[in-house]
Amino acid sequence: MLEGKEMAKVTISDLYKSYGSVEVLKGINLHIEDGGFLVLVGPSGCGKSTLLNTIAGLEEITSGDIEIGKNSVAGLHPSKRNIAMVFQSYALYPNMTVSQNIGFGMEMKGIDKNEREISINKVAETLQISELLNRKPGQLSGGQRQRVAMGRAIVREPEVFLFDEPLSNLDAKLRIDMRTEIKRLHQRLGSTIIYVTHDQVEAMTLATKIAVLKDGCIQQFDTPYEIYNNPSNMFVANFMGAPAMNLIEGNVVMKNKDIEFEMKNNKGDVISLPIDDVKGLENYINKTVVFGIRPESINDLELSGKKTNKKLVEKEVEIDVVEPAGSDTYAIVEFGGKQVVTRLNGNSIVAAGEKVKLTFNLSQAVFFNIDTEERIR
Repeated sequence: MLEGKEMAKVTISDLYKSYGSVEVLKGINLHIEDGGFLVLVGPSGCGKSTLLNTIAGLEEITSGDIEIGKNSVAGLHPSKRNIAMVFQSYALYPNMTVSQNIGFGMEMKGIDKNEREISINKVAETLQISELLNRKPGQLSGGQRQRVAMGRAIVREPEVFLFDEPLSNLDAKLRIDMRTEIKRLHQRLGSTIIYVTHDQVEAMTLATKIAVLKDGCIQQFDTPYEIYNNPSNMFVANFMGAPAMNLIEGNVVMKNKDIEFEMKNNKGDVISLPIDDVKGLENYINKTVVFGIRPESINDLELSGKKTNKKLVEKEVEIDVVEPAGSDTYAIVEFGGKQVVTRLNGNSIVAAGEKVKLTFNLSQAVFFNIDTEERIR
């Protein structure tokens, strides 16, 4: 089994992939450390599954290189790359039992039956499917089938696991449960995993590193914390997070030698926020920029921790829409011609049309160039 085994790092260098004149991947550079969990995330058609398929060897690359460990695998047949892939479709043999499905690859390699059974039983115990070994796929739920598909991959002891949207066919609750199982499995095996999803919550939950793709290019490659709190551009800011980061247009002004950001509410009133430590913003005086702030950074006094944070600014706003969500209450207000989501305490009693005081946590604010959409640093 894989426990305690050092897995292989993966290095992708200047990778391009074209179909005829259509360029799908445009100069991808990534490095995944031994035992890392990389999630490739982005909207449909961004190239994330194509990138995974090039790592697997299912797609030939146009140029560049892919290394697993210290060896280049560019041009190498998939069977010689020592990788295992888990698909969203499970791809189980319907006429074989769970045990036979898990052990099929080992049987094809001529591994002794007793050795196969020992490995199958260990994997089944790890995935908590021991009682299912004599059943056939048609007798299993979606979550159980996915566990079997994962077991078939694990038993091969590959250097790298590749997951292609493995949870997309499951219902919402089962997705959350299986997400936890995959996280636990990674912690237990210490395996190197590259995982494709369009679900940014899945990406944030599982990854040690995230690569956000758009139109075949990497927009940002970093830890979940940096991706969420310090997005490199407006696409990443808007794509990562549920609800997404609020992006509000307004003007940078100088008042008494202090920099402020001014935005208007739906009645045309100017709301000013003091900005004292954003480097580069001094180059945008009297210019329009985009102010980015997460919903949880605009909240009521109970959540804000006002006494301990000097960068909280209190402003009176008019509530447009209220959306109760159990532990949180989301209130919609309007600034800069945009609907802005704020996150209040779940016990907050607010109503549409009501004026309330909310706090802006400016220590978590970011700014973007309105033309390039890149972050101002």
